[in-house]
Amino acid sequence: MYSDHARIPPLRAIFEAAKRFGLTEDEVWRAVDESLYEAGRGATISEYLEDLTGALAQRILSKQRHTPSRERRSAPEERRVPFEELF
Repeated sequence: MYSDHARIPPLRAIFEAAKRFGLTEDEVWRAVDESLYEAGRGATISEYLEDLTGALAQRILSKQRHTPSRERRSAPEERRVPFEELF
């Protein structure tokens, strides 16, 4: 992979967001592995992260759809992330 110099959020922020929306750490890492495999060696970091965030979003939605409403967690507490941590 090579960088196309686009500003991207840190992986830690992406992982934490996915976990706040209901994924387990194992589910996040499975999405990482699958996205890396699907992106292939020629993908840029930005392309990989776009695939990863899409895969995480699909997993979050799928999990929410298959979880009975009484078992769902309430909306995550809003945490303000300092601007410098976003990039």
